[in-house]
Amino acid sequence: MSSELPQHPSLDYLKKLAKERLRQMRAASPAAQLSTAQLAVAREHGFPSWRALKAEVDRRRAPAREAFFAACQAGDLAELTVLLEKGPTLVGERNEDGGTGLHVAVAHPACVRLLLEHGADPNAREGGDNAYPLHFAAGGGYLESVRALLDAGGDVHGFADVHKADVIGWAVGDGRNVSRDVVALLIERGARHHIFSAIGMGDLDLVQRLVEEDPDALFRRRSRFEQGQTPLHFALAAPDGLQSKTPQYEIAELLIELGAELEAEDDKGRTPLAVAMLHGDLEAMRLLKAAGAKEPQAVDPSILEGRMDALRDSMRKQVTPMLCVADVGVAVAWYTSLGFKLQGRYPEVGEMSWAALSFGKTELMVQQRGRRASDQIALWFHTARIDELYELFKSRQLRASQAALDGKTAENPEIHFLEDLYEPFHGGRQFSVRDINGLELVFTSE
Repeated sequence: MSSELPQHPSLDYLKKLAKERLRQMRAASPAAQLSTAQLAVAREHGFPSWRALKAEVDRRRAPAREAFFAACQAGDLAELTVLLEKGPTLVGERNEDGGTGLHVAVAHPACVRLLLEHGADPNAREGGDNAYPLHFAAGGGYLESVRALLDAGGDVHGFADVHKADVIGWAVGDGRNVSRDVVALLIERGARHHIFSAIGMGDLDLVQRLVEEDPDALFRRRSRFEQGQTPLHFALAAPDGLQSKTPQYEIAELLIELGAELEAEDDKGRTPLAVAMLHGDLEAMRLLKAAGAKEPQAVDPSILEGRMDALRDSMRKQVTPMLCVADVGVAVAWYTSLGFKLQGRYPEVGEMSWAALSFGKTELMVQQRGRRASDQIALWFHTARIDELYELFKSRQLRASQAALDGKTAENPEIHFLEDLYEPFHGGRQFSVRDINGLELVFTSE
């Protein structure tokens, strides 16, 4: 007997129906397969295959699903209420990143509470970071969302996110924008600091206590996304491709006194001293050198300088400026009103944090202020020989840092690295340096 598919069908319900049908089939024939049960369910609803049934379910769900995530992102409580009344199964939907509505709505506590009231799972893992909504709420400093998620049974620890930071680590970050109220609430509910969250808090006593309780804390590593930093690396610099942090010299000195490994290398084979030398951080260099750290060997830059003409010829003619602005959306609206064309944006939906614009053959990028090392403007240079250019600049900087450590004047001026060579989310490879005026120069592969 054929059953008509509802206007707002639930794929989860159909999957459960197929499993129930399989149970019935196996009572008569133990060798029955799930695919046979799925086919039976599909045909009962008038479809020739399970794939055709699923495609129709996806098609019908698409408009409501899109509206649902848009409402979660915008914090539109009224719209979200209507959508959930019409389609209560939306709470279990996933977006293209594998996140649920709770992951998307963490900036809006009222929406978080509404989703939880409709059965949203506070411990659903997101696809990219394998993180709970609580990770995102804590990382954003959204105290009332954190409270609501914990009250609903959210796991306060959140172990096994891909960044190996746990919820407490997301709340602290690298220490630049710590929401201490969120941290206090997490601790109250049973969370425990680890060495990286203690460093981010800048709490010397806490760092010492953690190491005394567990000496192996000194050898803990951050994830591959943070270049496998050791605590000493983390105290002095941010990993590649991320906003620079303020070095914590007192923390670094304490870690050294407690026995931190001076020659431990991160995933790129750099010791803390090598990283400090790339950044031109003289105070960190002196601290590490006084503790006995060994200087990395610099490649003779003359090897590459002989190919300078080829490096220059590899550069694209045009330089692309990156403007650091207060509001990317407002800036894009202003430029497009002049006739500029929007060529790309990130993220694809919701509030923009980056956008690419063009005006004829010229290009322009805008990014939210505070997300780059410069708060003014960054200039992007495009090259087909990124590795050779990087090695040349790196060797010059290491030699300049060695001269500074020796109290000498370098043959060439310093080239402070803001980002070491890395692969950004948008593809390619890039590194950036700070010029003598404080501007950021980004070199990226074609």
